[in-house]
Amino acid sequence: MKFLPLVWAGVWRRPGRTALTLISIISAFVIFGILQGFTSGLSRLVANAQADVLITQSRGGPLDRLPIADLDILKRTPGVRAAARTVFFGGPFRQPNAFLPAQAIDPDEARAVDDQLHITPAQWAALKATRSGALVTSDHAKLYGFKVGDRVPLTPQFYTNKDGGRAFPVDVVGIYPSNPDDGVFGGLVLLNYDYIDQSRASNAGTVNGYLVRIDDPLKSGVMSVAIDRQFANSPHETKTYSLRQLALASIARLGDVGLAVRLIAGAVFFALLFSVGSVMIQSGRERTVELAVLKTLGFGDATVVGITIVEAVVICLAAAIAGLLISTALYPVVMKTIHFNVKAGPALPAGLIVALLLALVAGAIPAWRAARLSIVDGLAGR
Repeated sequence: MKFLPLVWAGVWRRPGRTALTLISIISAFVIFGILQGFTSGLSRLVANAQADVLITQSRGGPLDRLPIADLDILKRTPGVRAAARTVFFGGPFRQPNAFLPAQAIDPDEARAVDDQLHITPAQWAALKATRSGALVTSDHAKLYGFKVGDRVPLTPQFYTNKDGGRAFPVDVVGIYPSNPDDGVFGGLVLLNYDYIDQSRASNAGTVNGYLVRIDDPLKSGVMSVAIDRQFANSPHETKTYSLRQLALASIARLGDVGLAVRLIAGAVFFALLFSVGSVMIQSGRERTVELAVLKTLGFGDATVVGITIVEAVVICLAAAIAGLLISTALYPVVMKTIHFNVKAGPALPAGLIVALLLALVAGAIPAWRAARLSIVDGLAGR
């Protein structure tokens, strides 16, 4: 601590230059923090995806429909704990570019399949008791101002009602906490299947797919094959996979995000290395006489080197922490802008490691010069 005044004086020897250096590092770590948070969030989604929940859809694709009669076959399959029908009912809401994701389900089936939903028994009961009821997430309630008791017109992409219109009025009976980590129902508006099935003008008695809860998550692959085998060579062949496989496939469609982040982080690191390194070298040259005076007063080479390195560490870590905190605040705005709902993963540990490495590398040359500096040459300004 006794050397802290020397370090602080060295850091702010040229306030304007230090401020510009801090701004450049902060800006770089804002970008790094957002990208790293997104990558970590995707990795967490895959890790948290429920391996014991399978999705059974038509082999022709998720928009092809399966008959509701398949539900009984799935429930009777050995190793299946529960199965739930699902009908995709999302569509534009209030504005053409605003999308409201919705799913028609049977409340009892949904509760049996997904135990990560934070929906109270009273809310489930309200949904069952209200034919046109809807449970909305807290995020959607905040975004659109939904309140319990509101009547909301939904306009799904692929359905019209029996009156020939596109609007399906639903009544908000509950608001449950959003859970982006729940890949089953965590971010959806939940509706009663019977109401949707009886109100739509076509495709009654069908679903877009089934969610299947199995007893042993380690047998997800075996169970997927067993389920599909039951519908082989039928008019409605199926394709079954786990939620974890779905998460991996969804991330794969985005490309190698991790590689992209590493390449960007590498480019930012080297750009900062040259920038900060040149500042540190220039600062060391300007302080040649000061360093020589320190050695004259009895400061050893190791102490002088330590002071030089600590100055670089203070600048880089302070700016990195500031940048990462700013990125944390900006992350939700960025995700909303690009229409992704990925909760940020931890970026601080990786950011601090990068900042520390940057400080050590950038401070290495001026520290080496300070260690080799002779008192005579230093006092002479050489």
